[in-house]
Amino acid sequence: MEVEMKMVKSLLLGTAAGLVAVAGAQAADMPVKAAPVQYVKICTLYGDGFYYIPGTDICLKIGGYVRGEYFYNYGNSGTNGSFQAGSPATGAGYKDRFDGADFLMRTRAYAWFDSRQQTEYGTLRSYLQIGVNYDSPANTSTTFNANRAFIQFAGFTVGTAQSFFDFYSSPASSYFGTLASDTGDGGWKVFAYTLQFGNGVSSTFSFEEPRSMGTTLPTSGVINTNLGNTGLVLGTINLDPDRAKPRFPDIVQNWRVDQAWGSAQLMVAAHDVSAGYYAAAPGGLGTFGSLCSGVLAGSGIGGALGVSGVTTGSETCGHPADKVGWAVGGGSRFNLYQGDYFQWQATYAQGATRYVNHTQGGAFSPAGWNGANLGYGLVSDGVFSVATGEVQLTTVWGINAAYDHLWLPNFRTSIYGSYNRYEYGDNANRAICASQLTAAAGAITFAGGAAGQALAGSSDVAACNNNFSWWQLGSRTQYNFTPWFYVGFDVIYTKVQTASNGAIVTFNPPAGVAKPTALYAVQDQDNYGLRIRVHRDIVP
Repeated sequence: MEVEMKMVKSLLLGTAAGLVAVAGAQAADMPVKAAPVQYVKICTLYGDGFYYIPGTDICLKIGGYVRGEYFYNYGNSGTNGSFQAGSPATGAGYKDRFDGADFLMRTRAYAWFDSRQQTEYGTLRSYLQIGVNYDSPANTSTTFNANRAFIQFAGFTVGTAQSFFDFYSSPASSYFGTLASDTGDGGWKVFAYTLQFGNGVSSTFSFEEPRSMGTTLPTSGVINTNLGNTGLVLGTINLDPDRAKPRFPDIVQNWRVDQAWGSAQLMVAAHDVSAGYYAAAPGGLGTFGSLCSGVLAGSGIGGALGVSGVTTGSETCGHPADKVGWAVGGGSRFNLYQGDYFQWQATYAQGATRYVNHTQGGAFSPAGWNGANLGYGLVSDGVFSVATGEVQLTTVWGINAAYDHLWLPNFRTSIYGSYNRYEYGDNANRAICASQLTAAAGAITFAGGAAGQALAGSSDVAACNNNFSWWQLGSRTQYNFTPWFYVGFDVIYTKVQTASNGAIVTFNPPAGVAKPTALYAVQDQDNYGLRIRVHRDIVP
């Protein structure tokens, strides 16, 4: 019995020892307790929505939006408008059964990142906004871009932001890009310094991406074969451009005040509008510093010489003197009762057209057709030819105004309008008209040139006058279901008060366009457009 008790005791002790050993081994295998989680900390230095990046003193805010838009009777471009310039075979206001879309659908989605940090020199900020845009059925691919990508530090702004010439805000009052200087939607490259005087008063000096519209070369009998056009083709983005290479940035200076009552700004800009080379020299004169010589090619203006064995437009032909265009503008915004506001801007420019109208119409020319009549206007920074010698700067002035009214805190309506006037000097106008004597594909032709160019019944070139006006009037209504989700619509009326109003011209359509070669009456053109928007901010 005693022996049995000893055996049982030994077994119990052995089992206990084994259990302790196993338990110890299991305890050794268990993971060590993790350190406390470092939660993201709210940053209150720069307003709502900022958070500290863990382990740093950098504050970051992330946001974005998704948007669907639907256009009716606004042409092929939701950006450039119903009278846009573009490839002749794809629209440009022809309004037949093939060209000029009756409706357009747009999808847009952007994400943005705002990073800020305090330094001994003030706030260091970097901002990036990237996204995609897809227009259908006009485009077949999605475009990806960054319309904001800039750094701000110690008063400097460097990168893609918005031009410091801009004051009037088109997006604040309209879904459409209106006849304004506003570069906000696409962004603009700048290198700027802002000096703060206190009490909301500031001044900014900025080197900026050139706002070039093209220096046109209306040739007189001899064309620059490097340019590829034989006349001024309506609705095209290749309107005989002969601009010198980029030599220096645009220079912009503004003076601004921002206070509780609203804001105001004065601004000036300088823009290089120098040309390339002459296409040919006036017959036997050797004027304008041209070294061209060769066989007589004939011209409606004093005769012109081609260059034997030399491509016209080469450095052998010489070039006009350098020219600098300029623009001056001013505007203000008044904050009114219960959220209403009124804003306006007026701009005057010589040789700097895009400081008056940055977006509408695309490059060079608005053009529109309505049955057997058409209207057009030539948009350029300057004009030169063998007849003008120097670059003739184009004079443009414009005004924008908008009033925005809140019916309810989440329900608003705006009324807005824009007016632009384009004027050419006598020498520039004669040079342009002389180039409108050739029956080029896509160009209008006046009588007075070589036989067989213009159809019988066409007006003489004396009826050619390239001064024109362009204006818009519209209204946008918007309802916010939440502060970050809204639905709205915008109706706009656009009118082109055409160049050469009342003339009868020959129009030779380019390949792929349904318009016939025929006589057309030059008359003012107008258009109504509708834009519906559904917009949601992913993060405000």
